[in-house]
Amino acid sequence: MKKTMLVCLVVALMLSGCGSTNNGNTSNNSKTAETTAEQAKNKYIMAGKIEANDQANIASKISARVSEVLVDVGSKVNAGDTIVKLDTQDLQAQVNQAQAAVDTANATLTNAMNSTRPEQISQAQATLDSANEAYDVAKKNYDRTKALVDAGANTQQQLEAAHQQLTTAESQQKSAQEQLNMLNNGATQTSIDVYKAQVAQAEAALKTAQTTLNNGTLTAPISGVVNAKSINVGEMASPGATLVSISNPDALVVNAYAPLDIAGQLQEGQDVVVKVSEVDNVEFDGKITVINSKLNSQSRNILVKVSLADPNSQLKPGMFAEIGLKE
Repeated sequence: MKKTMLVCLVVALMLSGCGSTNNGNTSNNSKTAETTAEQAKNKYIMAGKIEANDQANIASKISARVSEVLVDVGSKVNAGDTIVKLDTQDLQAQVNQAQAAVDTANATLTNAMNSTRPEQISQAQATLDSANEAYDVAKKNYDRTKALVDAGANTQQQLEAAHQQLTTAESQQKSAQEQLNMLNNGATQTSIDVYKAQVAQAEAALKTAQTTLNNGTLTAPISGVVNAKSINVGEMASPGATLVSISNPDALVVNAYAPLDIAGQLQEGQDVVVKVSEVDNVEFDGKITVINSKLNSQSRNILVKVSLADPNSQLKPGMFAEIGLKE
């Protein structure tokens, strides 16, 4: 009897254990099914890397030695903030020299337009009067000599000498008259135009020198975070070489490629869901901003750009993202 009861108890315990195991499996299978169903709600059709939509590389336009570097990797900057300063002593000297040339050209133009004084006119008038008298004397001498030559009293050589004196006197009279006219009328329009052109040329040189000087201060074109710096104080900045890179972490996008048949179902402005492998159990909202009209000749896919909403700043450029359609 005791052996029979012991056997029955063991069998009962085994049956109880089997029942408990089956219940556990049922529970786990249920959870797995729920997870699979949840994931199946969104159909992931594209993938790509997260990138900063706003990014800028700051380079120098001139060759100069670096005097200050005001940022480092990780520094937050606003658009317009000074990033790097270059040594501009020589450039400032060039600006000063160009400014002096402008001042000189303006002074010359002003003098040409307003420099006539009464004593200059009086002196020119006296010179003209003297030239007129000399011309009258030369003219009378020429006429008298010509009359004597015609009468046979003087030689042809004497007439030629008198004519030369008359020609010289006439030239001096004309020059004196022109000088007086110029003083009375001011500088000619031609000379004024020349002086104005000299002013414009000097001002253009000043503007060029000032622009070059301004290039000695490098500023941030966008707001964001410095993610690369390749220059230090004392080093030479070469034109075109990137010194600092800035990206805006708040403006992230995914550049994904979709097959042609799927791209035809997408629309710009369409809401999508984004899954990132580095961030577990989180789905991010996204929006299709661009669907490229050009087909990639190698992959036969279409570029689709998706903007991301990342209110908790969990995403970083370089992360891999999957794009899904909301069901």
